[in-house]
Amino acid sequence: MSGISSCYVVTGNLTQAGSVVYLRADETWATSLAEAHPLPTEEEAEERLARVRVHEEIVTEPYVFEAELSDGAIRPKSAREILRSAGPSTRLRRPDRGAATA
Repeated sequence: MSGISSCYVVTGNLTQAGSVVYLRADETWATSLAEAHPLPTEEEAEERLARVRVHEEIVTEPYVFEAELSDGAIRPKSAREILRSAGPSTRLRRPDRGAATA
């Protein structure tokens, strides 16, 4: 298992759009997990989280999750974060039923 190490990532949802976002090294937000800044310790991640938490007009309820870093790729450890990083699992808008029967 060489080359794999634990890391932590700060995530949340855009307040306006609801999209999943990840904190970059420059403390801006990215919609791709590949652009996230992996932090080596939970303490460092919590410090970063405290700094960005005051910007809830941009990102709602940010939090830290644990991941693995392997060959530069971030892989979430929890099923929840794997699903969140993959994107919506359903269509964002259902078709209007009234239009088909009218």
